[in-house]
Amino acid sequence: MANNKLMRIGAFAKAANVTIRTVRYYLECGLLPPEKRNENNQRIFNDEDLHWITNLHYLREAGMSIVELQHYTALVREGASSLPQRIELMREQRKQVVAAIADKQEQLKVIDHKLERYLAGDSAVM
Repeated sequence: MANNKLMRIGAFAKAANVTIRTVRYYLECGLLPPEKRNENNQRIFNDEDLHWITNLHYLREAGMSIVELQHYTALVREGASSLPQRIELMREQRKQVVAAIADKQEQLKVIDHKLERYLAGDSAVM
C-alpha cells in the first residue's frame, strides 16, 4: 500500500463529499472497516476506505436504507461466497432506481409542458 494516502477524519469526509457526522455515523453502524488510529490516537483512513464510503454514499443516495447497507456490507465481508446475494441485492436496487428515474421523467414532462404554455403566453394554465 505504498500509494495509499492516509487521511484524518476531516480530510477523509471532504474527499468523500460527506460530513464528519456521516463518517462517524457510518463507523457506529459498522459500515466502515474497523477504525485505525495514528500515533496521536486520531482516526485515520486510507484510499480503500475512501472508495468504500464513496460507494456506500452513492448506494444511500440511490435509496438504500442503513439496514440494507449493513446487510450489503456484511455480504461483502463474507467474500466470494456471497456474490449471488450481492448480485440479487444490486438487481433489486437497480429496479428501484429505474422506477424513480421514470417517475422523475414524468414529473419533468409536466414541468416542461407548463413552461411551454407559460412561454407561449398562456397565463391561465395552473
